Amino acid sequence: MSCIAVLTVCVLSLTPYLTSSTELVRMRNALVLQAEDGLGFEWTPDSVPPSFLLERGPPDPFFLDGARRLGLADMTSDWERALAISRNLLSHPSVRGPAIQSDLKTTYEGIVNSGGGYCGDFARVFMAFALAAGIPVRAWAFSFDGFGGYGHIWPEIWNRQLGRWQLVGIYNNFYFHRGDGVAISALDFRKAMQEKPRTVRHALLSLTAPPGYPIESKMWDYYSRGLPEWYMIWGNNVFSYDAVVMRQGLSHFGRGAEQLVTIVEGVYPGVVPLVTVENRSRVDALWRLRWHLWIAGVIGALAFLGSVISATCYLRLRMQGKSQS
Repeated sequence: MSCIAVLTVCVLSLTPYLTSSTELVRMRNALVLQAEDGLGFEWTPDSVPPSFLLERGPPDPFFLDGARRLGLADMTSDWERALAISRNLLSHPSVRGPAIQSDLKTTYEGIVNSGGGYCGDFARVFMAFALAAGIPVRAWAFSFDGFGGYGHIWPEIWNRQLGRWQLVGIYNNFYFHRGDGVAISALDFRKAMQEKPRTVRHALLSLTAPPGYPIESKMWDYYSRGLPEWYMIWGNNVFSYDAVVMRQGLSHFGRGAEQLVTIVEGVYPGVVPLVTVENRSRVDALWRLRWHLWIAGVIGALAFLGSVISATCYLRLRMQGKSQS
């Protein structure tokens, strides 16, 4: 009984994080939390951190065909290719949403055929197209609730012609510049928003698609409120992740089970917070949650194993008693 009691306590200790989807995201982020490994966030495709889950597998043929259909190889610049990908994803006239959260092909079809998808869906599919076109890409995210599920994610390409990162606000149909029309990087955008917000300009990725924020002041307020909790998704291995999920049929067991198995297999990208004085306490809280999850998981697993062993021994003793009688 003591093993069952311990197991119950471990489960109950996690109940605050099982109350909503945003809390489940916080728990997932804690499980995959990493510290940046000395290279910071200024690295380039020529100096990728060893811990970053770089896509090394072949692109999905579906997206290779899609890249050919869009004529990406014939374009002269990576920014032109990024615009073409964006316009394709923003081609459906309906309002974006709800979340799709499926394999890449299903997600893409849901976006362009039904107008569905949330920012995470758009970011993953954008990255798939970028990789199929040979464009280095990574993703940034920010949250409003202590690195939980209330937030946003957007991709960033490495423009090989200019030798710089450029942020692509694909879901809300925006990119940002300083008045010259040349898209700036995520870190440049964040720094400018903190220090000189009036120097930042925005433009539409697709002129035929509606902006995510028709009222400009609400857009600036949204991005300003997200500045304290930025983090990088520590991997762009969208094809390798998809291959594991499809091979094991994990999507049938729900998103949570899928993510838990891919975390165990080491194909789920980590999250690396951009630590500042302002968010240090929230980052520390996420580290404490990580330790809580691991300790509760280990103790819970041992308690479960102990209860199984105890039950097995009890049944054997009962069977031996019956055979002797």
